[in-house]
Amino acid sequence: MAALKLTRKPQRDRWLNLRGVVPDRLQPLSLAELKALPIGTANGSTVTLESEFEIEDGDRLRIELDGDLRRCDGIAGDMRAGELVAHGPVGNYLADGMSGGRAVVEGDAGWYAASGMRGGQLTIRGDVGRYAAAAPPAAARGMNGGEVLICGAADEFLASRMRRGRVVVWGDVAAGCATRMIAGTLVLCGQVQSPLGCGMARGTLLLLGSPASWIEASPPGFTAWEACELSFLQILISDALPHLPVPLRESLQAGRWLRSLGDRSLGGQGELLLRPLSLLSPGEPWLERDWPV
Repeated sequence: MAALKLTRKPQRDRWLNLRGVVPDRLQPLSLAELKALPIGTANGSTVTLESEFEIEDGDRLRIELDGDLRRCDGIAGDMRAGELVAHGPVGNYLADGMSGGRAVVEGDAGWYAASGMRGGQLTIRGDVGRYAAAAPPAAARGMNGGEVLICGAADEFLASRMRRGRVVVWGDVAAGCATRMIAGTLVLCGQVQSPLGCGMARGTLLLLGSPASWIEASPPGFTAWEACELSFLQILISDALPHLPVPLRESLQAGRWLRSLGDRSLGGQGELLLRPLSLLSPGEPWLERDWPV
């Protein structure tokens, strides 16, 4: 059975909140109830799903979103099961509150992607805006579980106050990454701008594509780099390996790494792990859209 397909009607410019338009919520609805489902707008009013989307009924546990989705916030929000695919760039708060299932975005995502995520798998085949996997406004913590793969670049403050889970970023990461990070794992394949890890309490950052100049001086608040062989590192790499770009996946080995602990102002429980020698040129060949399945 084909998936349920929702296509944004053309020439619709209002901002929508699609939080809750997810497989597990739509599955028990009749077609009439589905068409009349209320969705929020930016001014606090509601409209029906049918007024904004063309609806092709199908398997409710598989949803495809199409059309211009750049003004659609909260896609995959509160999702607990099933599969959701958005064909194109999406708005803010992607997968906020997601606790299960699998969501895929075939394009860029706005601010606060995976900010309140608690479980499930999220793949973004493009760039993300500020505060991805970070704490949303007025919240004490950010991403609290699940797995996120970002196949492009990440803007500022990635994983700020992240609590749990794993985030893999293929592209470059802007400044402020892991600010006040509570725990979790970041696997960063591209270049990472400073500052990094300010106020970091715990957590692990694998820096797979950082410049050699980082070896000369560790980030402020962190200890000097020391060579190490960690027993858990092979497990961590093995878990992340299927989500890495193919060129990097084929060259990555555990071996001896450089380790730096910090932020020392908070007890130094966070750790940065850096490969002593880059095995890839800085041209980021994995960004040639060799997307994983």
